[in-house]
Amino acid sequence: MFGNVERKIEKMVKKGKWEDLIKKCMTADAKTRLIIAEQCAKSNDPGVNTVLNKLLRDPDENVQLAAVKSIGITGKDHEVAQLQWLLSNTSEDKQELISALHDSISKVRGKR
Repeated sequence: MFGNVERKIEKMVKKGKWEDLIKKCMTADAKTRLIIAEQCAKSNDPGVNTVLNKLLRDPDENVQLAAVKSIGITGKDHEVAQLQWLLSNTSEDKQELISALHDSISKVRGKR
C-alpha cells in the first residue's frame, strides 16, 4: 500500500506540486507525511522548502526529523531561522532531533 503512496508523492515532488503536497500534509497520516518529507530531499526546486518548513512544525517527531534532514540537503541560508526556531523549541531529551538540527544548520548556513 505505501509503495503506491510513495510513488504518487515522488511524482508530485518531481512535478513541483508544492501546493498539493502542502494540502496533503494537512490531511495525511504520519507515515504519509514522513514519506513526503523524505521525498522532498530529492528535489532541487526551492519551492520544496515551503513544504519542508510546514513539516518542521509537525506533531510527529519522526516527520520533523525527516524534514530537518531534508532541509539540510535542499535548504538555503534563509532556512536557518526556521531551523533555529525549532532548535530553541525542542526539549533537551530529543537528542537525535537536536543533533540533526545542528547538522542541517551547519549545512545550509551561507548556502545560496
